[in-house]
Amino acid sequence: MKSQTTTRAALIAALSILAAIIGIALSMQHENGDVFVEIKPIPTPKATNMISSTPLPSPTALPSPTPEATLQPTYPSAATPAPVQDGKAFFTLSILNDTISVAYGVEESTLKKTPGWLTTSVLPGENGMCVVYGHRNRNHLKILEKVTVGDIITATKDGIAYTYAVLDVAIYESTSDWRLPTLDRSTLVLVTCYPFRYSGHAPGKYMVIARLVE
Repeated sequence: MKSQTTTRAALIAALSILAAIIGIALSMQHENGDVFVEIKPIPTPKATNMISSTPLPSPTALPSPTPEATLQPTYPSAATPAPVQDGKAFFTLSILNDTISVAYGVEESTLKKTPGWLTTSVLPGENGMCVVYGHRNRNHLKILEKVTVGDIITATKDGIAYTYAVLDVAIYESTSDWRLPTLDRSTLVLVTCYPFRYSGHAPGKYMVIARLVE
C-alpha cells in the first residue's frame, strides 16, 4: 500500500514539473515576441515551349530546270529549181555549133523568148527523161533540122556538162499522133513544131532523142 502511494506521488510531481516548464516557455515566448516565418512551398516551374509560335516562312520553290531542246537532225529536202526570170538560162544546150539557152518551165510567156524545160521531167544528167520544148525558129530549136543520129548534144547545168548522143529523130505529121515516149536511163528529149518551113501554125511535131554518154 505504501508502494502505490509513493508511485502516485512521483507521477504527480513529474506532471507538475512538466506543467511548470511549459508555463515558463509560453511566458518567455510572449515576452520576446518571436516571429514565425511562414514557409511557402516553391512552385514547380512549368516547362516553357522553346519553339516559337511564329510560323516559319514557306520554303521557296526552286524553278524547274528548263529542259534542253532536243536537237533533231536536219535532212536537206529535195531541191526544187527556182524559176528563171526574164529569160535567163536555167541550163544551156550545145547542138552542133549553136549554144541555146533553156529557161525554167514551158509556159507560153516563157516559150515566146526561149526554149523551156518541162518541170515534170528530170534535170540534165539525172536518171530519166529531161524534156525541152521550143519553137522552130532560129532563136529556138531550128538547129534540130540538121541533127542526125550519132551527133553529140551537150547540156550544161551549174557548170557541169552532160554529153548525150542522138539515138533517134522522129517526125510526126500531125500533133495528135505525137506522144512523149517512156524511156529509162538518162535521156534528153527535144521537141519542136514541124515542118520547119511553114507559114502559120505548124501541124506536126519533130522530136530528137539522145542518151547520156556514160
